[in-house]
Amino acid sequence: MASIRIADPMLPALAAEFGGEPAAAASVITFFTIAYGAMQLVWGPLGDRLGKLRVVAWAALAATVGSLACALAPSLGTLAAARLLTGACCAAIIPLAIAHVGDTVAYEIRQATLARLSTGTLTGMIAGQVLGGLAADTVGWRAAFGVLAVVFLATGTAALRLAARSTDAPRPAAVPALRGMATVLRSGWARLLLAAAFVEGALMFGALAFVPTWLHDRTGMTLSAAGGAVAALGLGGLLYATNAKRLIPRLGERRLLVLGGVLIAVGYLVVALLARPPAGLATFAAAMGGCGLAGVGFYMLHNTLQTFATQLAPEARATAIGLFAVAIFMGQSVGVALAARIGPAVGHASVMIAAGLLLAGLGVALSRRRA
Repeated sequence: MASIRIADPMLPALAAEFGGEPAAAASVITFFTIAYGAMQLVWGPLGDRLGKLRVVAWAALAATVGSLACALAPSLGTLAAARLLTGACCAAIIPLAIAHVGDTVAYEIRQATLARLSTGTLTGMIAGQVLGGLAADTVGWRAAFGVLAVVFLATGTAALRLAARSTDAPRPAAVPALRGMATVLRSGWARLLLAAAFVEGALMFGALAFVPTWLHDRTGMTLSAAGGAVAALGLGGLLYATNAKRLIPRLGERRLLVLGGVLIAVGYLVVALLARPPAGLATFAAAMGGCGLAGVGFYMLHNTLQTFATQLAPEARATAIGLFAVAIFMGQSVGVALAARIGPAVGHASVMIAAGLLLAGLGVALSRRRA
């Protein structure tokens, strides 16, 4: 997750170094997410066949190369290409970890387990936002990608050792890739869930990608402060994840869907209504509060959809999770591209408000479908 979100607060710095506007520099986000989404069609079936933990380990090691290429990129085009490579490698890690949980944890406690897994991804999101902004303001954005390369190398090596001790053995008799995809897509509920994931990714992350830049331009925050404010989205997610074991039985899946969407809408509205400069502590606190509230809501909504996805096709679980991730990240790619075009015309505050309201509507609609 650090690699996914690290470029968000860098956009003004990238635009300044390579020329152009932050909207043009957003290709480093779009290319990553396109590759991340498309490669799920490869990694999911490979995980089912070769062993999920083994594939995760080798993908993390390959992401080391992609991150080093980002750190050394001489042009925006080269950086975008390196981000494409990194996204293709990172695509294996989180979805296959989720599929592994689906293989080993009973459905009754799976959502709470996935929420605990989210603490790692959320910590990565926070680290990515903070590291990207801090590096851009101090030692330079290239250093942030160098740190990522070291992290990928260490975690990939550790994952190889874990896979060697794991019972997650290769499965030569696993369902073939195309048959596994057909099994998933045969279900009307699966098709609806994948469509919902696409919409969730487009709305949530299309708006989110430009929040640091918008805060910087509107309130005069430094890039590191803007990245830190947006990192509160991850803190909100951590707040939900650490309390999920208690909240899930009390609220149930339907209420989590509705409440999650509503909290996102309220959080984005708070950020959209921030005053113009000079930015002070109150402005920073309000930005953190709005992003944190949106984070609680997003992980309520997303964790519930994610749990549904683990049960779509138990015989081809990694393939099903892969398709779910494809939908989310292709949605994100479309959302970032649309926000880059629409935001300058209507104002990014309007983009945030519209995205929040539509996500609230999505939560209500899905809760009725599960009734």
